[in-house]
Amino acid sequence: FTLSPCHLLFSRKGVFTVLPIPVPSHFRIIAHRGASAYVPENTLAAFQLAYDMGVTEIETDVQLTTDGVVVLCHDRTLARYGHGEQVVEAMAWGDLATLDMGSWFSPYLHHDKRMLTLDALLATFGDRLTYHLELKGHAPQLAAATHQLIITYRLHSNCLITSFDDNWLATMQQIDPTLRLGWLVTTIDEQVIARAKALRVYQLCPRADQVTADMVAQARTVVTEVRAWGLQSERVASQARDVQALIHNLLAAGCDGVAINWPDWVRRKG
Repeated sequence: FTLSPCHLLFSRKGVFTVLPIPVPSHFRIIAHRGASAYVPENTLAAFQLAYDMGVTEIETDVQLTTDGVVVLCHDRTLARYGHGEQVVEAMAWGDLATLDMGSWFSPYLHHDKRMLTLDALLATFGDRLTYHLELKGHAPQLAAATHQLIITYRLHSNCLITSFDDNWLATMQQIDPTLRLGWLVTTIDEQVIARAKALRVYQLCPRADQVTADMVAQARTVVTEVRAWGLQSERVASQARDVQALIHNLLAAGCDGVAINWPDWVRRKG
């Protein structure tokens, strides 16, 4: 028989779990680098698939090329994608644009996938998506270049700027103090709370396997939202039961959202 639009996962204990897992209406379902469990991350296909799944929020990574183009790539180098130790922000867009960014995932299905620019992403989806843009690398003009594209496409209210590096957030705050900022952290402690308050960030974003209800409550004394990261293959070894357990824990803790490689595994109630 068929259960549609749900599907079933078989756990180690032999118990069927019905997916997608229902979440509150305010909970942010954020496609991590697009629907990156199914197609190569940070490609147009990954974001299009997430949108086709009904997901309206995506997370992506921005870096700046030597000729000032904001590109979407997570890693500092191209090694994981099959192109050696070339550093992304040490290359020009013309050299990056032709690279095969899909064969590392599936040579048969995705050899035609290419790197995407932030310009192209925003032009394609416009205000249909909310964009969680993670600033990466060390190029001094990255924040300004990213901000300019946000302004050009009039997507200020659709964008949140995130980073593990609080200096990037401070830089963006100087450029535009009205943009919503999200600080990516491993856990939330008194030091993180103090820095988040000083930066006036909108979100604190702890790693999913560290989240507790007390942590969420403490964070909410200084930020509007707490959303998690870490529901991705390198964190949970692609084990379905681990992903599900983390989702349920985040919901029980009162989290406001999560970035996830399997965005179809979660669905808002109603």
